[in-house]
Amino acid sequence: MFYGLRERSPRSIASTCLSGVAALVFLSLCPAVRAADTCESTFKSSGSLFSGKVFEAHSIAPGVTAQGAVAQMKAIAPGEDFEVGQDTLTGSTATLALTNKAQANARGFPVEFSADDKGQLVLKASLPAGMGASEKDMRASMCGILARVKSGGSQPSVAAAGISGVPALQSGSGALPDPISPEDSTRLCEANFTDETDVVGGTRSVFGTWTLTSSGEDARQALARLKAFLAKTPDARMVREEYRGKKGAMDIALTSAAYVRSTIMDVPDVRPFPVRVEFDGDMGAASLVLRTFSKQQGSRDVLRTAACAMVAAAVAGAAPSLPSRTGSASRFRNPFKQAEDPAMAKRTDDLKRRNDGIEALFVRAIRAGKAFVAVPSLFVSKKYQAMGVDKLREEQLVNYWIDLTATTEWRRTDDPADVLHTGSMSSMIEQGLHGFAYRYPGGSGNSEYGLFIVDPGTYDLKGTSAEFRRSPMPDMSEKAASAKSPLGTASFVSTQDTEYYKTQVWQSATYQNGSYTGTYCALMDATTGGCAGFDVGTRSYSKQVTAGGYQTVLRDKQVSGLLVTTQLLHPFASFRVGKGDVVYVDGFVVDGASVVIDHDACRQSDGDMATCALKSFNLLRIPATAEHVAEWQRSGLLAPSLADLLRAAKPARLTLGAGVSALPQKPGTFESGWATRYALKGR
Repeated sequence: MFYGLRERSPRSIASTCLSGVAALVFLSLCPAVRAADTCESTFKSSGSLFSGKVFEAHSIAPGVTAQGAVAQMKAIAPGEDFEVGQDTLTGSTATLALTNKAQANARGFPVEFSADDKGQLVLKASLPAGMGASEKDMRASMCGILARVKSGGSQPSVAAAGISGVPALQSGSGALPDPISPEDSTRLCEANFTDETDVVGGTRSVFGTWTLTSSGEDARQALARLKAFLAKTPDARMVREEYRGKKGAMDIALTSAAYVRSTIMDVPDVRPFPVRVEFDGDMGAASLVLRTFSKQQGSRDVLRTAACAMVAAAVAGAAPSLPSRTGSASRFRNPFKQAEDPAMAKRTDDLKRRNDGIEALFVRAIRAGKAFVAVPSLFVSKKYQAMGVDKLREEQLVNYWIDLTATTEWRRTDDPADVLHTGSMSSMIEQGLHGFAYRYPGGSGNSEYGLFIVDPGTYDLKGTSAEFRRSPMPDMSEKAASAKSPLGTASFVSTQDTEYYKTQVWQSATYQNGSYTGTYCALMDATTGGCAGFDVGTRSYSKQVTAGGYQTVLRDKQVSGLLVTTQLLHPFASFRVGKGDVVYVDGFVVDGASVVIDHDACRQSDGDMATCALKSFNLLRIPATAEHVAEWQRSGLLAPSLADLLRAAKPARLTLGAGVSALPQKPGTFESGWATRYALKGR
């Protein structure tokens, strides 16, 4: 509908296309602008507020037939919340009746679309008496809709309103439950786009999103569309791709400074940053995760549009909206209804889309024969809830960062590349489609549960990872480097982290200069001593605004750290889940005491990487209980259908690996009474 369309200046959008700023996003939008130019010059308005305003937009789509244009508009209209009515064909002219749906602050009204075999398009909106609308806004909105009718060919494609030059879905793809239009697919992507930036550590910024596609297909077909899109984009390049059945993933590097927000205080960090796109054909779902570097602040709106443009290319969705510009949204004014806050309306719409989308994802997962696993992990926020940001940075940053980044890796036995990551950072926003879709606190506040969608099979705990702040490379030698550890290896990679601190800095007093105009005596009467003449003059002054002294300021610095990963030769623990199963299973957490290496059995490949044999290894085991899952199911934090799913949850049988045994509990520790430490001993 017209209500949701953004006001756009064709000149400013065209200049954006020509300048190359965020070319990845606007690649497919530039041709639409050229079509809108003709439309704007022929736009007409008639009538009055008392009789009813009428707006009429004209455009040309060479090579499209009347029936083909109407078929395309039928696909476009539902995504704009138009109700599609009857279509008629008279000679070489086709007409389609539409209705702009009523809103909280506006009545509904008829809209007519017509086209002929010469590609002549007309869109006519007839407002009821008493309803007003800006001609400028209506022109931009109506011409924007006509611009989406593509030239050439009489048959509509799934991507007709989507990414220009990207092949549409292949015919024969299987239909999926909860179908979604190309427009709604992109809107779901935009609604799901989330920033997971950590405010305490100040180092990592992760942006992620996911969406659904209209039908199931092979991942190679979906990612082929994305490759075709990237091939036309100078500021993005594919790094690698991988495929497993109907699943696929592609790593991409964004290389343009257009995505990075610069300030007058900092030189922007314009290094290429990584993007990972995943596609699951069985569920008809795609995800994207984008990670920026330290101090590399991305513009959220630009990154969202770039992300959803890439996702739309993969799923044959519609082109995303441009980043927000100054100006108000096009809307209709009804004097008899209270105006609706557009920001609040958008938040409400986004929330509904997210809730409906996640429910549809689970419905598709059930149809695809997936399994569902609830796993507890450390509730990091609860552990440090009594500490403010400043205190955390000063006293507990190292421990907090280990807890936040700690991840446990479960690998599927028949496909080791299929990894289930569990931990605080394992959401779908940070891990893609294999991250948890829901999170719920449980276990007296020390643990939280994540609900994952997985492929059926046996999962082995074969590795961990965590980041250690303020940590140098360990002391090491190669005296026993040839000796193989019966446990596995630990790898170390140097990192650079941004840390913040407060300091005192002298600041001089500041002054404000000004002037004032006043009347003064310019001539004195010598006899009487009075003033015989006056004049007007301007005088300058300076007053102190702030006193000089030491002020507390926030500074940042770069500090070395380590990414520590482990690879075990044998499973620490295993569990099995079958097709359609809903289970809960004990979780395991790595901490600062988990990894002990043999310092004489190391190899350093360069100054930033090293691998050492494990001397000992242990993890904290967090029990998953039926009580916690039942609390979750009754909490009201899940959609009703997903609550029913949890009601069927059963405990998964967990098998400990050979040589794994419990260690005695230590009273007074954080884990006492909550988790038990298990150690892996050599065979």
